[in-house]
Parts: sequence; C-alpha cells; structure tokens
Amino acid sequence: MDDSRYRLREFRDEDYVADARLSTLIDPSNPTTAEEQRHWDRSIAAPHRANIKLVVEDRASGAVVATGALQHGLFNYHPRKYWTGVQVDPDHRRRGIGQGLYEVLEHRAAERDGVALWGSVRAEDPAGVRFLERQGFVEVRRVWVSRLEIAEADLSTLPDRSVSLAAEGIRFSTLAEEGADRPEVRRRLYQLWDTSAEDVPIVGERTSVPFEQFVRFELERPNFDAAATFLAIHGDEYVGMTSNEVVPGDPQTLRIGFTGTLRAYRGRGVATELKRRAVEYARIQGYRYLRTGNDSLNRPIWAINERLGFRREKTWINAEKALSGKR
Repeated sequence: MDDSRYRLREFRDEDYVADARLSTLIDPSNPTTAEEQRHWDRSIAAPHRANIKLVVEDRASGAVVATGALQHGLFNYHPRKYWTGVQVDPDHRRRGIGQGLYEVLEHRAAERDGVALWGSVRAEDPAGVRFLERQGFVEVRRVWVSRLEIAEADLSTLPDRSVSLAAEGIRFSTLAEEGADRPEVRRRLYQLWDTSAEDVPIVGERTSVPFEQFVRFELERPNFDAAATFLAIHGDEYVGMTSNEVVPGDPQTLRIGFTGTLRAYRGRGVATELKRRAVEYARIQGYRYLRTGNDSLNRPIWAINERLGFRREKTWINAEKALSGKR
C-alpha cells in the first residue's frame, strides 16, 4: 500500500456509511445500511469482546476505500479466536491495500495472543478466494445462500399440518400476537432460541448468548418484524420458531433469520409448518423473494427449503488460519 496516497486509521462512527456502501458494492445481492452495520457492532459489544475496526482512506479526497475488522464471534466466542475480514473498493484494488490492512489486523490478533483467525469469502469470487488462501487460511465449511421466488413456491409439497399438530397440543402464533414487548414472552423466546441453537452447525464451538445480548441482537434490530416471527407453542412453552426480516435496500425480499425446534419436538413437521407459514406471509405481504442461508451440515433445514423450491444463488466459504499464540 502506498502510504503517500493512502492513510490507515481507526474506524469512526461516521464511517458506517462508507462501510455499508462497500459491503453492498462487493455483494450487491445482499445490500446493507449503516444502521444495520452499527446495530451488529452494538449487538456484539461487551467488555471482554474485541471489536477492532480500521479504515483506509484516500489522502487526497478523504474517501474511505477499504475497511477491515477483527472481532470476537457472537455465537462462537473464544477469547483467543477472532473473525476477520477486509473489503476494498473495486476501483482501488491491486494496490496492496487489502494485504496491508489484513497484516495489521493479524498483528493486532497476535498482540492479543490469538491462536486462530476465521474468515469468509464467496466461492464465486476467485480473487477473494486466492487472497484468503495466500494468507494461509484453510476451508473448513460452506454456507449456501439460496432464494425462493414466491410466485413459484409449491406449497402442495408442504401440506398444512396445523390440525394434526393441534391434536398433539401444539398451536401456532406470531411474536406480534404473543406480545413482543412482554417480559415473559421475551424470556420464553430466548429459552427456545438459545436451546435450539445448540444444534445448529457453526465454525468453532457454539457458546450461549446472554439474554440482554439476545434482546439487542434479535429484537432491537432495525429490520425486526414481530409479525414475521412465527412460533410453535405447546402449553406455555415455545417449542419452535422461524424469524424473517426485511432486507435493507431490497423491499422485494424477505430474509429468513433463524429457524429452530426443541429436540423433543423434531420429526413431527413443526419446522415444516413454520416454513409454510413464512411463505404464505411473504406471499400475502407482496414480497417477491425469500432468501436464506444454510450451513452445509444443516441438512434437515436445507431439505425443507429445497422442497419449497429454494435454489442456491451463491456459496460462502468459511476458513480458518492457525496462529502461534504465546501460551
């Protein structure tokens, strides 16, 4: 990186606008906003969690041309393992900016006695894949991003199971109907979310998220919609859920957030019925697409999505690099 032309500095609050612009420019199929980026950082904030963000700006214009981050995971927290990533404006690539930014971030991890770094790149981005490989990252998993065109969804493959499940004492509702602001509802939702997430595949080891952090991350996100969060309920216990949210900058698309069912209720068609209701909701509300991501190891959920008509759009490669910690 030419230090006479570019300047590396710490991230500031006003940089969220440029950060979101770069993210959307690099992955236009998944647009984001400064508000959403800021909310994510606020969600992972905790005294013991790292959230180091840097920018590279053009000295002449002051424009931000690259951003980078070193962060502890929200769902796979390890004090010496970090997610890292850099993104560079396409007009400023091949100038050593990404390499220089990454080296600083890795050095910051080493200063914190880090033992591993995790990174992600789209498989359809060969330059990005090569960059990750040059840094010494090794692929460990893949995440499939798929899209369903609502008009083509074949709900006949997922018959309404609400009647048969009602015979087992299971009813269906939405978070809006239950009351998203009620403390007891939030607690029951958290118990379901935290418990069912234990079996969702993830890079590293899954860690529990405190209730307060769950509220910030899940219920206070800018695109949260309680009416689009569907629940399966047995007695007073929430036993299954699927959440959906508007994609910032893409009013035609509804994004599936988290789908989970308690172990004792799996294999009964609960998740299938929740997914069916999400598709019906999207259709009634006039959305054109549903989009979701599935870890390659999460075959049961992918099987449901495939039956509905979801088709893979892109693949994210999750990779890991071992660092030589001091201890």
